[in-house]
Amino acid sequence: MPELSRDRGVVLRTLDHAETDRIAVLLTPRGRLDVLAKGARRIERSSGASLDPLHVVEAVYYRRRGLHLLKEAGVVQTFPRVRGDLERATAALKALAWAAELVPRDQPDDRPYRLTLELLGALEEGLAPGVFAVAYTLRLLAVLGHAPHLGGCVRCGKGQDLTWSPERGGLLCRGCGGQGELLSPRLVKVLDALARLPVPALARLRLAEEDLNQGMALLAEFRDAQVGR
Repeated sequence: MPELSRDRGVVLRTLDHAETDRIAVLLTPRGRLDVLAKGARRIERSSGASLDPLHVVEAVYYRRRGLHLLKEAGVVQTFPRVRGDLERATAALKALAWAAELVPRDQPDDRPYRLTLELLGALEEGLAPGVFAVAYTLRLLAVLGHAPHLGGCVRCGKGQDLTWSPERGGLLCRGCGGQGELLSPRLVKVLDALARLPVPALARLRLAEEDLNQGMALLAEFRDAQVGR
């Protein structure tokens, strides 16, 4: 008989399965859990509505090899300001997609879960969506052991003429063979601040949208080079 377990988790995404079922990807203190919700797409099943992305749910499920079987799920927390604002919701869902892709399945580690709740809470309280997106992505990479090197050149430590070299782990100066995109000192400082500042301090930052957009593009390159798709 499969073990019956209970966990609290953030719904990262859902996928339709068969005719009436749904697969929900949850981020929990146990890591990522993929659960099968039988009949969840039927209107009368309350667990189907519970499994919307950006809900925090209490899930009771049978542990099985691979795909776990959901018994029931109830919503314990929502983020109404995030869900009700297109820009905030878009930033949050893109961030959750990173977690769904990068967090290992069924490997206990509560750090991604705690990070996600903390940053979603800050977004709910008014943190700028662009700041949220870059800060969350940097910190998720860090807790998963893939933090880009932002403290000067990865080889010599030099702080000038820095290029973005994702295959080498982050910043690499021209003198050490850096041939990628040359980053402005301002952008380097922005990325370093978003990676290290306490979350409450992030709300006080006033950053250029172009720096935030460029930062996300650089991190996508880094993910592809270091982690793969």
